[in-house]
Amino acid sequence: MKLRHTMLSTVSAFCLLSLAQQVIGAENVRPQRFTLIIHMSPAICALDPSKRQLRQCQEGFSLTIASLKPEVPVTDPNDCASRTPAALNPLQARVVERVMPDERLRQEDWQRNGGCTGMSPSTYFRTIANYAGRLRVPPEFNASKEISMQRSSLIRQLQMLNNTLPADGIQLRCVQTVRFNAPVLTEMKVCYNNQGQYVSCPATIRSNCPATFIVQGTP
Repeated sequence: MKLRHTMLSTVSAFCLLSLAQQVIGAENVRPQRFTLIIHMSPAICALDPSKRQLRQCQEGFSLTIASLKPEVPVTDPNDCASRTPAALNPLQARVVERVMPDERLRQEDWQRNGGCTGMSPSTYFRTIANYAGRLRVPPEFNASKEISMQRSSLIRQLQMLNNTLPADGIQLRCVQTVRFNAPVLTEMKVCYNNQGQYVSCPATIRSNCPATFIVQGTP
C-alpha cells in the first residue's frame, strides 16, 4: 500500500510536470507573423453612431490601434482566446491608452487576440505601443477637414516615412458612404514578422480601396 501511494504520487507529480511543461511551451510559442490593425478614428466615429461615445471619438484622436492580430493556425479562435482580463499597472495603462484609449476595447482585444500571441498582457500591449510609436504617417492624417487621396500616393508616402516597409506590407480598407462621392478610408493593416520587422502581408489580407478615396478630417 505504501508503494502504491508512492507510485500514485510519482505519477501525479509527473502529470503535473507534463502539464506545466505544456503550458509553458504554449506560452513560449510565438506566431510567425502579426498584423497591426489601425483605425482611422474620425471616419469610424462619423460612420458608426454606436461608437461616438468612445474616448477616441470624444477626444478627437486621429488614429487608434484596434489590435495586434497574430497569424495562428487554428480553426476556432476560441482555441487560444484568453478568458482572463488584462491586468496592467497604472504606468502601463497610461502608455497604451495613448494609442488604445478605450479600456473596454482593450480588454476585448486582449481576450480575443492577445491570448493567441503567446505574450503576457504587459508584453502584448507594450509591443502594440512600440509598433505604433515607430510607425510614421503622413500629415494628411491629422488634417482638420476631409481630403481626397490617391492610393498610390499614400503608399508611396508611407514607404518614404518607413523605409523598410514593402508596398504590399500595408493594406487599406475603405467604406462607401452616401456622404461622399468616393469611399472613405477606415482602416489600415501593417504586417510584421515575429522580430518586429515589416513584411509583405499574406494573401488573405488585401486592400479594397479604389485608386482615390477620402480621408476624414479630425474634428
